[in-house]
Amino acid sequence: MRRGFGVCCILLGICCLVASLGLIAYNRWEEENAQDASMNILQDVQEDIQDNTREESTSEESNQDKPEEISVDIPKEMLATQVDGYDCIGVLSIPVLELELPVLTDWSYAKLKMAPCHYFGSYYEEDFVIAAHNYQSHFGRLSELQPKDLILFTDVSGTVYCYEVVLLETLPGNATEEMIASGFDLSLYTCTPGGASRVTVRCNIINQSIKRRLV
Repeated sequence: MRRGFGVCCILLGICCLVASLGLIAYNRWEEENAQDASMNILQDVQEDIQDNTREESTSEESNQDKPEEISVDIPKEMLATQVDGYDCIGVLSIPVLELELPVLTDWSYAKLKMAPCHYFGSYYEEDFVIAAHNYQSHFGRLSELQPKDLILFTDVSGTVYCYEVVLLETLPGNATEEMIASGFDLSLYTCTPGGASRVTVRCNIINQSIKRRLV
């Protein structure tokens, strides 16, 4: 009787071990797929940004001798470019983490498995929120950031918005209002491994609308 019970415990332990190894293997496979997907999108978006920047530079040179036109402020929508069937609004760079990632126009759980996504607001309105999974190649290292670290966002026209980290905080998973109505110009967030909380980085803009000129 005891022998049979012992065998059952051993078999149960082996099953748990196999299940754990399977879960680890699946998570690693999913992260590698996410890294590959974001890198492929990033390459195409960067090419589009370069093309748009060159076109705008050429247009500005050809219009130098024309009379200056009076501009009127109008509501701005974030520009987007389509890559492999997905709309992308730009590139997020976190130099201290050596991260450079595309940002998709809107979020869904499927899209978050590919790249960071626009969650709320915009860089124009200075209430920009970007969400991403906690993959190491995405936002899994956000907690390593420190106040004064720089974060750059380049839109598809080649305009660069430079932000500075102000603080890091952990919010409950259901704290949607606190996430979007923060008063900060940029917020980056990802879920903790268990999904109960959100690691959140709050930033303010320090240099706006710098044109990145590409030769």
